[in-house]
Amino acid sequence: MKKIIIYIAFLAIGLTSCFEDEIPVAPYPRGDEQIATVDLTSKYIYQVYFNFEKGQTMKSNLYDVWDLAFQCYGDDFYVLLNGAKFMEAADMGPVDFASLTSQDNATFRYDSTNLVFEEFAIGKWWSESSEGMAISKNHVYIVNRGRDVDNGKQGTFKVQFLGFEDGHYNVRFAKLQSTTYKEIKVPRNENFNFIMLSLSDEGEVLELEPAKDDWDIVYTKYIAFLPFEGGLLPYSVTGILINHTHVVAARDSGNVFKDISFEMIDDYQFSNQPDIIGHDWKWFDLESESYLARPDKNFLIRDGKGFYWKFHIIEYYNQMGDRGYPQMEFKKL
Repeated sequence: MKKIIIYIAFLAIGLTSCFEDEIPVAPYPRGDEQIATVDLTSKYIYQVYFNFEKGQTMKSNLYDVWDLAFQCYGDDFYVLLNGAKFMEAADMGPVDFASLTSQDNATFRYDSTNLVFEEFAIGKWWSESSEGMAISKNHVYIVNRGRDVDNGKQGTFKVQFLGFEDGHYNVRFAKLQSTTYKEIKVPRNENFNFIMLSLSDEGEVLELEPAKDDWDIVYTKYIAFLPFEGGLLPYSVTGILINHTHVVAARDSGNVFKDISFEMIDDYQFSNQPDIIGHDWKWFDLESESYLARPDKNFLIRDGKGFYWKFHIIEYYNQMGDRGYPQMEFKKL
């Protein structure tokens, strides 16, 4: 929303009225256009978190180091899959954990990039919650961990969320064919949107995201969906997701980047949909057999402090000719 100069008028009862001077908005520097390059590498193996105010990458990690993301904000307790690995999960109901060793009758689902977490693969695993506690439905989920950065399969596991209490998620997990299991506590840290868990070895809790108020967008692989034969076909893309708890964004393909100004803000429809920026800021040119940036795709961001930014991708290759190094031009409005 535009900052508004507020006129405060006081009406004096009597023959005269007087008006105070305008209260100006404190000026802030807009600066010039800036350029930043994000290092995804040619195999797109990293998730890279970027902050516009600081003009830099805040954190990055190999996308295959985690499996599950545990919600740390709001009143819910959702657990999401790592879409960068093309993970999927099947809810097998309240079955005996040790006895479940087969995928028979499993119906697998993928997570989306919308915010309807209840419809995601794991969904609402708890039956009721109150005062920082969640009681489990005791469902067991078969989890396909997808593929690592070298395209190797990471195996199939079974996972059960035992509940939430004392600030921790309690999680049981094992390889699908195993009759023994491991348990781990995942802390809920309100400084972050999500805390991640790796199911490798003994399990590992990971703080991979920057603090929730310290990043705006993340470059990553994720799952998108295409209409196909009356349903939706999942496929892997590399694009940009926004920090949906602190950032809203809008798209603009009708104006030239340099012409977009603060005065135009009210013309845009902003959304916190995570994939509103998406992946179509690049395209594959069949003639040259290479990806090309689409600088005509402009994007606007309102950050957590209320400042507006515009940006677009102007290059997709580094100076060595390697793809996967998107170059971003951005400016505060």
